[in-house]
Amino acid sequence: HELSGGMRQRVQIAMGLACKPKLLIADEPTTALDVTIQNQILKLMKELKNKYNTSMLFITHDLRIISKMCDRVAVMYSGFIVEIGDIKKLFIKPYHPYTRGLIGSVPIVGKKRRRLEVIKGMVPNLIYPPSGCRFHPRCDYCFEPCDSKIPKSIEVEPDYFVACHLYDPDYKELAEISIKKVENYSQ
Repeated sequence: HELSGGMRQRVQIAMGLACKPKLLIADEPTTALDVTIQNQILKLMKELKNKYNTSMLFITHDLRIISKMCDRVAVMYSGFIVEIGDIKKLFIKPYHPYTRGLIGSVPIVGKKRRRLEVIKGMVPNLIYPPSGCRFHPRCDYCFEPCDSKIPKSIEVEPDYFVACHLYDPDYKELAEISIKKVENYSQ
């Protein structure tokens, strides 16, 4: 006898919640499941989260899941957190250029058709990562410190952080020049 993908996921969730943990880590909990089964699994996880008052940490590439299941989000690029904050704020006003590209590359159901963004370049080789900000080879806003200094996490709003030189007060003038170049090029 074999269990379907959805049944296996349900069994794993049940095993994970059997001890009523304070934190459940769900790594790609709906990968390889069809949309109907995904929705059933997510609904079940939400119900169990509320029933047992369990916090959940989702690790996923699926922005749809994040928008449905999470209150806060940390966006990672090449092993580094580049943006962390409230989920609603992230979708309304993403700060980091990678986050903007990521959100812009996803079609929005029910919205007027628009051209989807493409993040230029290739994901870096993590054995020989680029110096400085790991996103700099792909970033339209790249300027002087980006290729040599790892950006520090800057609080851009209360409890909302971005690791990007564009928001570092030490590079304010250079960042403004970079932003103007991109805006002029876009027009």
